[in-house]
Amino acid sequence: MSTTRSRFIVVSLWTVFFVNGAVLSSWAPRIPEVEGLLELSDSQLGIALFGVAAGSVPALLLTARILNHVRSAPVCVVTALIFSTSLPLIGAADDVWRLTAVLMVLGAASGVLDVAMNTFAITYQEQTGHRVLSRLHGGYSLGVLAGAAGGVVATHARASVTAHFTVVAILLSVAALACAPALWRRDYGAVERAAQDTRPPRAARRSIPLRIAVLAICGLFIEGLALDWSALLITRDLGSSPALAATAVTVFSLAMFISRSAGDAVLNRCRERRILTAIAVFVAGVVTVGSLIAQPLVMIVTTGLIGLAVGPVFPMAVHRASRSAPGQAAAMTARVSAVGYLAYLGGPPMVGFVADTIGLPVAFAAVVLLCCTGIAFTRHESAPVSSKRRGRGSLIPPEQEGMPASCDGERIEGLAGAPAHVDP
Repeated sequence: MSTTRSRFIVVSLWTVFFVNGAVLSSWAPRIPEVEGLLELSDSQLGIALFGVAAGSVPALLLTARILNHVRSAPVCVVTALIFSTSLPLIGAADDVWRLTAVLMVLGAASGVLDVAMNTFAITYQEQTGHRVLSRLHGGYSLGVLAGAAGGVVATHARASVTAHFTVVAILLSVAALACAPALWRRDYGAVERAAQDTRPPRAARRSIPLRIAVLAICGLFIEGLALDWSALLITRDLGSSPALAATAVTVFSLAMFISRSAGDAVLNRCRERRILTAIAVFVAGVVTVGSLIAQPLVMIVTTGLIGLAVGPVFPMAVHRASRSAPGQAAAMTARVSAVGYLAYLGGPPMVGFVADTIGLPVAFAAVVLLCCTGIAFTRHESAPVSSKRRGRGSLIPPEQEGMPASCDGERIEGLAGAPAHVDP
């Protein structure tokens, strides 16, 4: 495969990640306006917002089965289009139940797209031996930042919800269609089919290893905590203005984009266990200092530094999950995503209950420190499950059979070997 072709694929897949991040983040700044237009109570809005989780988690698990029969690339393109074009339906909802139904559709599309795009990315890594997963998640983080910024601009411009979401849907649909020529070709179809011959025993496919689950939970728990609670902490508990507090969320999102974009380069040069240890120690130190000083500007800097550190954590969890069960990239991606997103969605509300007892500043610091302990616990990786006999079409060369996948070389040895190119 030519270098130009390979770069075209990565850029196209990065765009899919960007689209996934931009859709729901475009909706977030318009939530107060929609709540007012529909005259919803807080409990009714909570029911509607739960629709995203109610649609996404089952879709995450169902997609793993779908990808046993169809290629991930077409699913990426089609689902990105459905996800984007469904956004204006929010403006057409006229009561809480229709809004909940629309958000369930958006959540389901998000879940399917999440598994499909991560599966395709892992397949690309297995064939080429080059890390791309962290930088692709950087595209997701930039999409979140762009979608939220567009929502703020549309709100200040007094654009209607329907008009705003229609423009976003058109732009993101065009971006998704532009990815089709690179992603629809069948270069990776044979690789995905061959991977099915290397499935681990049935018992090994039932769950993800504990360390990987903990890594996903801790990474996304910290991310959700910073996004949902940092602005309130800086405004209410540290006495800052709302405008300055809102900067913390922007700084955190930008830091996540930077760290994920650079994550692959760092992982190519350092061992994963050393990186995870450094992340745990660094974040624990930063949040401790920030909590002791307890000043608005210091907390904003603290939030940004946390984003710089934890950005690569969830992509590393997805990558480890795929390595733990060769040939089951879709199923393992679905499971680790479901576990991680349950922490992402359910963790921040749990922090609220704890904060009522011990105060938000203490709860914020305590939860981050607990997650740092979890990240440090996961620094050692379990050996991947492998069959006794090398299956037909295995992606692992015979001379490397039985060797654990390396996580510290310039290439992902043991995953790629000498990649075979399949003509479309």
